[in-house]
Formats: sequence, structure tokens, C-alpha cells
Amino acid sequence: MERQKDFNLFDNPLLTGIFGYNIKYSLSPLIHNKMSELSKTRLCFGSFDVPPEIFPIAFNGFKNLKLKGANVTQPYKIEVLNYIEYLSGEAKLIGAVNTVNLEDDGLYKGYNTDTTSFKKSVGYEFGIELKNKNALILGAGGASRAVLHSLIKEGAREILIINRNESNAKRLFEEANLWKKILNSMSEVFYSGFNLTSISDGRFFEKCDIIINTITPSEGSFELIKSLPLKNLSIKSFAMDISYNPPLTPFLEFLNGRVLKSANGLSMLLFQAIESFYIWTGKRVDLSALKSVL
Repeated sequence: MERQKDFNLFDNPLLTGIFGYNIKYSLSPLIHNKMSELSKTRLCFGSFDVPPEIFPIAFNGFKNLKLKGANVTQPYKIEVLNYIEYLSGEAKLIGAVNTVNLEDDGLYKGYNTDTTSFKKSVGYEFGIELKNKNALILGAGGASRAVLHSLIKEGAREILIINRNESNAKRLFEEANLWKKILNSMSEVFYSGFNLTSISDGRFFEKCDIIINTITPSEGSFELIKSLPLKNLSIKSFAMDISYNPPLTPFLEFLNGRVLKSANGLSMLLFQAIESFYIWTGKRVDLSALKSVL
């Protein structure tokens, strides 16, 4: 009997998934499994929805099973640094990880694909570059770190970070000054709490070119955002909410008619998914092909 030469059907699939909390809404499993079909790659992507108290056990279990990789979303983009062996240069600088990969040496490496995906999504949605733009970031968590790094790297003119916990915003501001030196950037970074104690903080809304909301939707968070002088935003400005569920988030609905154009985080999700898929498989799926299938 002739030996069968094609054993692709019997190859072990690459097992991957997403770690987060309250992520039943996540489109990542659909997106990655569709990319697997498009690229003819045997990759299986699931969802690891775990509460904070068992995240260390769950993630270490993932590592012990030697699964190929994972996406990491809120609230674990910073905490996951405690459980992986080493980081890409960009992830180390940012201090947040959204993609983990089992490398050839058998160790797990953390990457951050949010930085490039944010830049690409701004260009895709608004047709603009970040250079010389005045940007306002709401939030100071793992996602905001990637957005801030991208803005500094691309040469934004002025960036204001607003966060509920002002000390966290200050800490991010201090790290941003280090990033500026490393990236040789002339960006000016400022920070504030939602009380906008400085008059200049309030006036920043008038000259803001793009406002980015990275605050995870939760009870009371939107009421806090509404307390800001959003009515002062220029009608020529742009707004992005990195959340994509619902498609018209309360933040974007509130700004409807107050800005030139707005977008949710779906395109950013797609761009970062494409980069993560490439890290795991070495194959890059075209965005237009992926969108048509979805």
C-alpha cells in the first residue's frame, strides 16, 4: 500500500485563545478562526473568561499545557507581565502586553500589537496621521499605555491624559517622559484628574484634534466622562472609543454631531488580531479579505 504523503489533516492544531474578564461579547474567537480558514492554517482560538482571583492559576495552567499563544485584554494587560519569561522591546517599554507567544526556546514572550493597530485604525477610519496632532486620552490603563506610546512615537504635538485616579495618570506621565527620550520625540504630555484643576486642561478640549476613550465601560464611568467639557470639542475633531460593543457606545453616541467623525474600536481589534495571528503562524491575512468574510 502506498504511504499517504499529505498528513495536514492529522497535524495538531495551534491552540490559542483570549484571556480577559467578562468578555462574552468578544469577537476575537470569530475573527481568529476566520483567519485560520482564510490562511488554511490549523489554528483553534477559544475564550478564557476568568475572574481576577483565579487569573494566576488559569494563566499558569495555560503555560503548563504549552498552548501556542494568547491575546490578553482587560484587566490583565499589565498583570500578565508577572507570568511570562520575557518581552519584546516595545512591550517592555510600554509595560503592557496584549499578545503572548510560545517561542522556539519553549518560553513565553509578550508582545504589544496595540500600538501599531491604533495608528493603522486612525488612518483607516479618519484618513489622518498622528503627527502634530493634539490628542486627549481618557484612562490610564493597559490600553491607554499603547495609545500614548503610539502618539509619542508618531510625533503628536500635545497629549493630555485624564484619569479618575490622578496618581495613576501622573505615573503614566512620568513614564511618557522616559519614552520621549528613547523615541527622540518632541511631544508634550500633560495629565489631570476628571476635576480639571488647571484652566489649561479645560481649554485643551478646544484645540483637541482627536479624543480617545480607553476607559472600560462600567457603572458610573460614563457619567464621569460626561462631566468633562466635551461640548468644547471642535466640530473638526475626531473621536475614537477602543470599545466596540455595542457598536455605538455611549461615549460615541454622546459625541454624535459634536465631532467631524467618530469610530469604535472594531478596526483596531482587527488590525491587532492580524498582527497577533502573524506572530503565532507567520501568516498575515489581508484586512479587506477578513472584513468581507466577517
